[in-house]
Amino acid sequence: MDRLFPGSCLAFLLLFLALLSGCEQPPLLERVKERGILRIATVAGPLTCYLDEKGPAGLEYELARRFAHTLAARADFRVYPTRRAALEALKRGEVQMVAAARQPSSLDRKRYLLSAPWYSTPLVFASTMGKPPLKSLTKPPEEPVAVPFGSLQQELLQSMALALPVDVLANHTEETILDEVNRGDLAHTLVNRALLRAWKSYYPLLVEGRKLSEPRGFHWYFSRLHDTSLETAANRYLEKQAANGTLPKLVQRYITDLPRRNFVTLRDFWKHVEERLPRYEELFRKAERNTGINWRLLAAVGYQESHWQPRAVSPTGVRGIMMLTRDAARKEKIGNRADPAQSIAGGARHLRWMEKRIPARIREPDRLWLTLASYNIGYGHLKDARVLTQRGGGNPDRWEDVKKFLPLLSRKKYYSTVKHGKARGGEPVVYVKNIRYFYRLLVWWDNRRNRLDCTSGGYPRLALKNARSSSPQSPASNPPSTAVK
Repeated sequence: MDRLFPGSCLAFLLLFLALLSGCEQPPLLERVKERGILRIATVAGPLTCYLDEKGPAGLEYELARRFAHTLAARADFRVYPTRRAALEALKRGEVQMVAAARQPSSLDRKRYLLSAPWYSTPLVFASTMGKPPLKSLTKPPEEPVAVPFGSLQQELLQSMALALPVDVLANHTEETILDEVNRGDLAHTLVNRALLRAWKSYYPLLVEGRKLSEPRGFHWYFSRLHDTSLETAANRYLEKQAANGTLPKLVQRYITDLPRRNFVTLRDFWKHVEERLPRYEELFRKAERNTGINWRLLAAVGYQESHWQPRAVSPTGVRGIMMLTRDAARKEKIGNRADPAQSIAGGARHLRWMEKRIPARIREPDRLWLTLASYNIGYGHLKDARVLTQRGGGNPDRWEDVKKFLPLLSRKKYYSTVKHGKARGGEPVVYVKNIRYFYRLLVWWDNRRNRLDCTSGGYPRLALKNARSSSPQSPASNPPSTAVK
């Protein structure tokens, strides 16, 4: 029988150990930095990842993208149909982290490495309007509470042994369930309050009910198959973002300071999107092809002007979907302002003409807001407001400054000192605010129906194509030293 000599055994053992050490991988963090790519799983939603009027957006999107930047890596986002699918991708090694505004269940804590929580929010019941909101746990509703499979919501409802009928949905996210509750296809759900409030800024038929839990944190997820280097770097990053104010500002933008509209405004808007917009969408799209102005912005202007009613008339004599004056109609060679095709085409050309009058040094997005204000009040009055802004120490090229001085045009003390006289200067401030809101809603609606998310490319990011875009060196960031032009 052959056998190895002791010296041969020792040599074999040393060779085996050398091979093992040669196969040992560097820490995950170092591999991410070396390759320059951080693969991130997420889901589509207002807190996570979506495409807005400026491009990719979402609190998780921005927070995780900046984290990748600190590692000198590109954030490679991958959008999955559910949070459970995103976690499965993490287990398979397709991604290196999950950033999906998920509150971990007890099972999650055993299976994954978790970052420190970056925001905490309680779970609350939400119902569709018309159904009694869940305010009491002692009187169960007739229809079940829908929750995603494998979620914290499912775990809590089952562990509390409440007398509530529960419908666990395997192929849904919190977002898709809220969508169905808003439509009335589902009656109730249990969801975190931050997501509910973000969703309510788009959809009106959601009613908040009883709070079920104390605030629970959103965490980033990492695989237990790797070392903790990436998780440690993430915790350092999140702590720094909280300390320097970046994280609170993102929370403010995406959660606490969302634009609000009353129920009637939102209900009527979506009703008109469904019933009126289809008649005119192609006309708005044609106007975009002819002028370069995003059709969804033109539709938002048309909605603010007339609620897409071709025969609308104001007390001042403006009329049509785009509410053109006689002078504007004459300039744009429009024979019938009540004709939708003529009104939309002429309104788009008139808006572009107004944009070209804005000084070239002014960049997006201020250029767009000033253009809209000019469309509403007239370029002369806008210029007067910019003069007042400069006199008052503000920046006449910045909308946030100009809108504070526009209302002064209704006061003799101020309008008597400028060229074009008295004007209802408060109206363009409300006008621009409303159009920004309707534009945001239309972008959200259009991108969702076309299944576009934050990973979708190829869509123009500017509302005014070929207009001046923003840049860090933009002169609009400081008041011009010369007189307003």
